[in-house]
Amino acid sequence: MRKTLLALFLLAAAGFGAWSFLAPAPGPKNPMERMKTTSPLETVRAPKTFGPASVVRTASEAPDKVTAKRAQMEERFVDLKEEGRRMREALMSSDPKAGLAYQSLSQRSDYRELLNRRHKIEAAWANAPESERDGMLTEMNSLRQQGVGLILAEIQRINSLPIAPLTGAPPATATPTAPPPPAAPVVFQ
Repeated sequence: MRKTLLALFLLAAAGFGAWSFLAPAPGPKNPMERMKTTSPLETVRAPKTFGPASVVRTASEAPDKVTAKRAQMEERFVDLKEEGRRMREALMSSDPKAGLAYQSLSQRSDYRELLNRRHKIEAAWANAPESERDGMLTEMNSLRQQGVGLILAEIQRINSLPIAPLTGAPPATATPTAPPPPAAPVVFQ
């Protein structure tokens, strides 16, 4: 009996030790830090290319030409590019009306202009000279801030609307109406 109990205890201790060693590290508790981390799906979905297509630098560009400032600018540009997607995922998971807000906002022309300008900057980034890249980063950051402001305002606008009935009808617009007349006083005899 004692040998069996000791064997079970040692087996449980070994299992716990192996689990604590092999378990994945817990994610950050701060929501902003969670948005900065990549999801495991991104690493699985990353396209893997082999051969000459996987080479990022051109033959004329030497590795010593890549400066720390350029690497920092590249990192910031990629971060700005991905930040919108991460914010969208975070908003969709935290606020149930965020999907409706994105849908209604995507139909507005001012938001579409912001997105089109952002896509033009992303397309021109690879061929842009060093002198223009700093300005492109500044404009990309400005567009991101404007887009975030628009989406947060849209979510707030949707949250302030009265709750629609379950029939699927659009919510009634809030129009000021005259208050009902006061009720007649009750007299006890």
